[in-house]
Amino acid sequence: MTQSKTKELISTIKTKDSLTAVRVAMDLNELQDKTTGQLIELVATMDKNMKLLATKVLELEKRYYEGF
Repeated sequence: MTQSKTKELISTIKTKDSLTAVRVAMDLNELQDKTTGQLIELVATMDKNMKLLATKVLELEKRYYEGF
């Protein structure tokens, strides 16, 4: 939704309950944005850890096979 459409929609709201509903929706959207950001960080950390683990496994395999 564009900014002008958002302003137009908000300007049509006439009752206090409607304004409250808009505020709740905006707060929920903000919370969802934060949660999404946290999930992105979590996945990035997991990816980094998996790459580190794979590197360590390769290093151990190399040492193991060099021993034979």
